[in-house]
Amino acid sequence: MEIIASYVPAPGRDPRTELASPPPGATMVELRADLVGSGADLAPLIGACPLPVVLTLRSAAEGGRGPDDSALRRDFFTGARALDAAFFDLERRDIELLDVVVPRERAILSAHLPPATRPADLEATAAQLLALGSRLVKVVSQATTLADVLAVLSLASAAARGGRNHRRLIVFATGDAGRATRLLSPLLAAPIAYAAWDAGRAAAPGQYTPAELTALIGHLGGRPRRLFAVLGRPSAASLSPRMHAAAYRALGLPNLFVPIEVSDAAELATLLRPMGETSVDDAGFLAGGFAVTMPWKEAAAKRCDVLAPRAQRAAAANTVLPRAGKTLGDCTDIDGISRVIVESGVAIEGAAALVLGTGGAARAAVVALQLAGAEVAVAGRDRAAAEGMARRLAAAVADPADSERAAVVVNATPAGRDGAPAPWLEALRAPAGALAIDLPYGEQPTFLEQLAGARGWSYAGGREVLLFQGVSQFAAMNGVAPPVRAMAAALGLEEES
Repeated sequence: MEIIASYVPAPGRDPRTELASPPPGATMVELRADLVGSGADLAPLIGACPLPVVLTLRSAAEGGRGPDDSALRRDFFTGARALDAAFFDLERRDIELLDVVVPRERAILSAHLPPATRPADLEATAAQLLALGSRLVKVVSQATTLADVLAVLSLASAAARGGRNHRRLIVFATGDAGRATRLLSPLLAAPIAYAAWDAGRAAAPGQYTPAELTALIGHLGGRPRRLFAVLGRPSAASLSPRMHAAAYRALGLPNLFVPIEVSDAAELATLLRPMGETSVDDAGFLAGGFAVTMPWKEAAAKRCDVLAPRAQRAAAANTVLPRAGKTLGDCTDIDGISRVIVESGVAIEGAAALVLGTGGAARAAVVALQLAGAEVAVAGRDRAAAEGMARRLAAAVADPADSERAAVVVNATPAGRDGAPAPWLEALRAPAGALAIDLPYGEQPTFLEQLAGARGWSYAGGREVLLFQGVSQFAAMNGVAPPVRAMAAALGLEEES
């Protein structure tokens, strides 16, 4: 698979120096002439790059900063054709330049479509451009809904069945909602993926870095045997795809795990269905199962035909498995919380515990603590919601300040995820030696982790909880023993051997 890293200039950095060192994992580089500036001397930039270069002049009409005017574009490509670029990206407005200015075998003919493009128009655009005979065709839509994603995946799936000619088609959707298409399309249509230069410099929303693409789909050489997904709003920041991909790679399983944005209950209903009946199956894939994250855990539980007793008690499901004629649901979040408590060595039976939050993750935490023998209280900013949850789960109601005796405090809210001070957490009064558990996770220490260090609490982060719930989830989804060390390494919790 080719991974094309799109170069985006950064203030204070020399483009020539940066282009001389493409990101690891990239096999080609896209030089966006519209981003480096109209006065830039492109020859030394292309010459500095050790990888083949795709030269692009993205027009303003298609999301770039380049000219829309056909005469100006003709002048640019006429002057650029002598440059040592492997490919030239031509837009539909540049079709007249094929062969006249740019040889077809060096042309990527591209179309960047507006939001809410109908599936029929997406297919018609691809067919029109493929018929023109350029070396490659790139069709990019903008995804905001599940329907947008499924339209792209259906087209990519059709390309896989269409023979060699259709393997010239690069098709994906931009936006965080389109991330699943960036992972799946290179496995079905043209084996080419566009990537960000680095994590802070994406040329389009939803781009992965070359290293991320390698980690997520590098173990596959074509269509995945089974497709799994994490469903959420948002889902782009979830580490579940990385964790599950590491397990597939370790065990040699040809499966794929992708993030899918679910914007409403109607979309969720098309996914959480029996085997062969999901909207993922309709797009040409075998849906193996779904991890469910906020805010859909309660809704997911209601959609399951068979629910594990503990998930029924928590009224939340984070693991849904499509089976013949039915859907099965469980709440492996309970395993994640239970395991970090065991690993901490904190004596929990008969002890007081406090759970912050009233959502599905909070209910899972309450059930996990109760099963471990704790006396649990819940606290929520919405007092009425906390009282309703407490009644249902036979727990007490408290405030964060009512934690003087708590042996365990679980933060099942987004508070402090970004490391910024959160009064809700500052109000905690747990004694030294208590265990503080975060369910959220991020790239930097959370505020609760900082508090734990300052107040003498033990701490378990969201990645630890994610790992242990993921181990149970992986076993349920794949029916094999999970490679725990590989999964931990993917989350940055352990060095992979």
